[in-house]
Amino acid sequence: MEKSFSKFNKALLIGIGGGADIVGTIPTKVFLESYEIKTILAGLPWERYSIDPYPGPRPFSEIINKTQINKSLCWATRKTKTKDGLYFSESKVSNVLNKRILLVNIFNSPKQISSDLLDFCVKEKIDLVVGIDVGGDVLASGKEPGLASPLADSMMLSTINFLSKDIQTLIGVLGYGSDGELSHKEIDKSLSILAKNKGIVGSQGINQESYSIMKKVIKKVETDASRIPIISFEGIQGQQKIRKGRIKIEVHPLCQITFYIETKKLYKDISISARLISKSKDIFDANNILIENGFRTELDYEIKKHSLVIASDNKE
Repeated sequence: MEKSFSKFNKALLIGIGGGADIVGTIPTKVFLESYEIKTILAGLPWERYSIDPYPGPRPFSEIINKTQINKSLCWATRKTKTKDGLYFSESKVSNVLNKRILLVNIFNSPKQISSDLLDFCVKEKIDLVVGIDVGGDVLASGKEPGLASPLADSMMLSTINFLSKDIQTLIGVLGYGSDGELSHKEIDKSLSILAKNKGIVGSQGINQESYSIMKKVIKKVETDASRIPIISFEGIQGQQKIRKGRIKIEVHPLCQITFYIETKKLYKDISISARLISKSKDIFDANNILIENGFRTELDYEIKKHSLVIASDNKE
C-alpha cells in the first residue's frame, strides 16, 4: 500500500458527494502526510436540504469571501459563506484546520470541471487526485432500491475519470454504508467485482491522529454519514439511527476503513450513472438524464421539497 503512494509529492483530496464528505478526506490526508505527501482538501458547496433550505448546490455567484481561481474552482476559508449567511462544511473544516479549502463548482459539465481541475493541478504541481465518498453510494450500479443521491457522485466520478487521462486518480470510499443508501451486500458485490478486475489499490483505517482531527471537526460540522466511521473507531457496533431517525444503519469495524479504487475501473465496470452523464452539458442536463433513466436524484428531491415548503408557506 505504501509503495503505491510513495511516488507522489502532492495530492488533491475531494469530498465528492457534497454535504460533509469533506470530513471523509481527513483519514486519507493524515495517511498521505505521514509519507510526506502534501495535501489540499476540496469539497462541493452543497449542503443537505435539512441544513440549507435551498434546492441544489450554491453557485459561485451566491458565495462571498472566496478567491475565485477559474470557472470551476475557488478557495474558501473560515469566512466563506453564502450571501444569506450559510457557512459550508468546507468553511468549518477550514476553521478547524486553519487551511484554505477548495470549492468545486458542480454546475459545470464534467469535462469543464475536469479541464479546470487539470489547470489547477498543473499550476500547483499536484500529481495525485483522490475523490472521497462517505457511505459508498459511488459504488452503486444503479439498480439498488435505496440509492437516492447519485447525482453529485456521478458528476464527480465522471469528472475524475476524464482527469485520469492526464493525472493519477483514485476514488476512496469511507463508511461502508454509513449514509444508509446501499446495503452491505450491495457494497460487497461492487467491491468483489472491482477486486476481481484488479480495481482495488488497497485500504487504510482511521488512526489516533485522524480520529482526533475528525472529532474536532464534527463538533463544528453537522453530519450523519461522516460520524459513523468515528464511532466505529471508538468500538461502537450495532444499529444506529441517522437522518433524524428515519434510517437505521449497521455500524461495524469496516465503517472506519477507506477503500482506494482505480477510477477508470469503477467508472467502466460499476457506475452506470457516471457513464450516462459523462457528456452532460451541466448539472441540470445530468439530472434530467438520470431521471429519464429511472434514477432518483438529490437535486430532484430538493426541488420538490422546496416547492412543497413554498406552497405551504403561501397557504398560511
